Amino acid sequence: MNTRTRSLVLLAAAMTMAGAAVTGCGATTATPAAPAVVAAQPSASGQFNNTDVQFAQQAIALRQQARWLAQQAVEGAQSVGLKQYATEVQSASQPQIDQLTAWLTQHNLPVPSAAPGAMASMPAMASAAPNTMPSLPAMPDAATLQGLSPEQFQARVVELFSANHEGLLGSITAELANGVDPTVKGIADQLKATAASEQQQLQALAGPTPTPSR
Repeated sequence: MNTRTRSLVLLAAAMTMAGAAVTGCGATTATPAAPAVVAAQPSASGQFNNTDVQFAQQAIALRQQARWLAQQAVEGAQSVGLKQYATEVQSASQPQIDQLTAWLTQHNLPVPSAAPGAMASMPAMASAAPNTMPSLPAMPDAATLQGLSPEQFQARVVELFSANHEGLLGSITAELANGVDPTVKGIADQLKATAASEQQQLQALAGPTPTPSR
């Protein structure tokens, strides 16, 4: 191979190596488009939605309210049937409160206070549209209830229990229609059976048509 031919071969080799280097640089600068991988990662918040959270908080508040009302009945009712009903409500509601509290705590979400004053101040969670969370029914103070006659007391407590159950069943309906978390929906199913049974017992206690005192 003469000198001219050798120079041409070396030049061609140099150009080939330069081209490969440029191509390599282009590939390196294209790789940083990796944010798509991060965006594709599943989000833990997708496991539940606002309906699940609202239901858990509302159901806790309603069952706390039912427990407070049941305590008033245990202390002030003269009817053995109403006292027994109130005791059963207290017994059934605490495990339900504990389950929902554990779920909210697991997800670092606020748990409603058990203080009676907090019940009155809890805001409405939705309008009266179908499958939405109802407002928490208002409760009178203990002194007002205890100041009623025995007949008035029973009629008023039955009326308040009924309003509480109506709110609970409304919350359950909204959760079963719009919630997504299987744990919360399972608790809602259990609560539905409990609330239906309690409401049926309540109707028996109410008698024909009680006249509540306001």
